[in-house]
Amino acid sequence: MHYRVRHITRYEYESDVALSHNQMRLSPRSLSCQTVEWPQLLVQPEPTFQRAWVDFHGNRTHFFSIEQSHRVMEVSAESLVERTGQELAVNAKATWESLAARVEYPRSAVDIEASMFRFDSRYVRFSHEVQQYAQPSFVAGRSMLEAAKDLTARIFQDFEYDPNATHVSTPTLEVLRQRRGVCQDFAHLQIACLRSMGLAARYVSGYLLTQPPPGQSKLVGSDASHAWISVYFGDGQWLDFDPTNNLIPGDEHITIGWGRDYADICPIQGVLIGGGQSRLRVSVDVLPISSQGE
Repeated sequence: MHYRVRHITRYEYESDVALSHNQMRLSPRSLSCQTVEWPQLLVQPEPTFQRAWVDFHGNRTHFFSIEQSHRVMEVSAESLVERTGQELAVNAKATWESLAARVEYPRSAVDIEASMFRFDSRYVRFSHEVQQYAQPSFVAGRSMLEAAKDLTARIFQDFEYDPNATHVSTPTLEVLRQRRGVCQDFAHLQIACLRSMGLAARYVSGYLLTQPPPGQSKLVGSDASHAWISVYFGDGQWLDFDPTNNLIPGDEHITIGWGRDYADICPIQGVLIGGGQSRLRVSVDVLPISSQGE
């Protein structure tokens, strides 16, 4: 599938901002199942300074500084993306115990790299309560593929999607206890479960194509950022799982990048002088190009 992805973030401030430094990760990354063309980032007011680089995890990262007084800042990210289905080129028979051992005692460079994703991170912390929730999916000798599918399905069934229940820094233990949250919470919880069993799991940030109700037109700006997870299967192979929708992501999931948790792949973060209270507006569109007659 070919898509035009457009993500617009607009901040409106009640008073003048004298100085603003920002870092953003909004450009999809190139993968074996994802080709990215024509990535564009536009910032208003025009930045005084900006630069781009690839971060530690391989994500496209941009920094910009606005050194003129302003009350509105708008960031527009747009790109063309070709997405194919996720390759299931993993060892489907590998047991979860064998993969936990590979990252606990890594012997190859790729296993060493993956092992960093088995430890606690800013938003994902070990707890015995989370481990107890995870354990029914990880019976002795079970394949990693079946265990991950089972855990994904259980989170989907046991938790209610509620955008008012949590915020960015809500602990996974609180999400587990109240059984509600959003895609970010479910991703953090599943990662916590996997890491509690000694496995390597990472947080994936991206976009998901949403379909309008039958008979209704798709609304501009109605799509949203999405989050899911990826599990290490050894030999440098990772496989994604989406607990919010109980599926293995396919050609309707567009990957921006990944990290240990949300803190590593936050879309926009920064510091500023002035501004007072602010109002944030976000508009996301994932448009199949074929539907646009291109």
